[in-house]
Amino acid sequence: MKLHIDDSTNSAKELYYQSLVLLFLPCEKFGENDTTNSLYVKAFQENGKNYVDITFNVDGQISSCSDVQDIDNKVFSQMKNLIGRTILKAAFKLFKIVPPWGISTGVKPVKLARIFVKAFGSDETERILRDEYMVLPHKAKMAVYACLFEDSVMENMGDKACSLYVSIPFCPTKCNYCSFVSCTTPRLLSLIPQYLEALDDELQRIADTINELKLNLKSIYVGGGTPAILSSREIDNLLSSVYSKFSFDNRCEFTFEAGRPDCITEDKLKVLSQYNVPRISINTQTTNDSVLKSIGRNHTSIDYFKVMESAMKFGFKCINTDLIAGLPGESPESFFKSLRDVEAFSPQNITVHSFTLKRSSNYRMGGETGYSLSFQDAVNMTDYASQYMLEKGYNPYYVYRQKNTIGNLENVGYSVAGFESIYNIIMMGEYHTVFGAGAGSVTKIVSEEGNRVDRIFSPKYPYEFLDKTKYSGFDKDAVFKIIRER
Repeated sequence: MKLHIDDSTNSAKELYYQSLVLLFLPCEKFGENDTTNSLYVKAFQENGKNYVDITFNVDGQISSCSDVQDIDNKVFSQMKNLIGRTILKAAFKLFKIVPPWGISTGVKPVKLARIFVKAFGSDETERILRDEYMVLPHKAKMAVYACLFEDSVMENMGDKACSLYVSIPFCPTKCNYCSFVSCTTPRLLSLIPQYLEALDDELQRIADTINELKLNLKSIYVGGGTPAILSSREIDNLLSSVYSKFSFDNRCEFTFEAGRPDCITEDKLKVLSQYNVPRISINTQTTNDSVLKSIGRNHTSIDYFKVMESAMKFGFKCINTDLIAGLPGESPESFFKSLRDVEAFSPQNITVHSFTLKRSSNYRMGGETGYSLSFQDAVNMTDYASQYMLEKGYNPYYVYRQKNTIGNLENVGYSVAGFESIYNIIMMGEYHTVFGAGAGSVTKIVSEEGNRVDRIFSPKYPYEFLDKTKYSGFDKDAVFKIIRER
């Protein structure tokens, strides 16, 4: 699409316009060479008023819309929001689609809600999100609830807090929707023993850093990839390394993202139980066997049910299961059944993601879009999930979005009271420093005031992580340099 922006007020950046277009044309490309689709925006101020004119041209179909509004300098981003609302009105004439999150395009709707909650309170924030940002009422309520809950968690976090992420970037196969760094070929999987040795050294460096900074671990998350791809002995060695190197008590949340049911065995669950790991994640994404096969998962719904039954026997304090709304081939009825199947086990957490067409996924690399322009089915799925979860006693404790997500929909963590994931809240809100260990991880150094985040990136792939000529391990000196120069 070709963008023609004539905004004398400079109210919005080009990325904002692109984000709004992507609500209706997923994966649309932008550039001067595209002569088929275009968006014309004219915005100016005159005689105490804001004026906006919008024209969409999509495949020869043209839609125009204009609006005018009295200037009120006390209103947050007034002109930008007027432009956004006018674009959505013009787009509706062409696509007959109402984006559930309106003109709120960022990945952190809770962050936007917090700006207004602090200034005006929760009720007025819901009104602002509805009226100024065109957010649907139940989505606005969800954002405000998650905002208030996050604030309550942070009030009790204490000083000098930090978290740890441990990366196990290996999977048995790559799901067609996935873009995470994960190694699946036999040659790369053969690197696991060597990788764990290097990871052990990395963990020691991080532990030394945490001790010197006199920080307190509040959450530890072993993620991937699929951490359960490790053998029972390898899981034992990894947990022994973490428990021996780091000081933390039973108030520190420890999550092992076991992941796919085809990698989880009773022996592995037994090891996790012996180390008193309180929180595990078993992720089926759907219980529709035909969809599981089409997305590249090597397990069935029966496999998932059996693993959940095994996990229940070991008495883990908290079990999470992930589902994805809007997967290719998934009907609303099929998704509803998946949700009910999962809830029947009464896991303490259920995370509902919305299907995202990621750039490096097999779907995208193969030229497939994965979803059609009409995303009403996915909207129905997430709406049903929200209502069903509330009825069953689960509340939405964290909310975020990703680029190229179907319908600009959200990912939501639902939890029974008292079992919310601290790590998920910290990562999304960037409230305190998170140390990343292993390939593909990122260390985020958050300032004490919380207004600055510096990042240190580990090598992306395990073979880069293991190349001592290019990577010498976690750089403690870089962390202290960042802190000194603030």
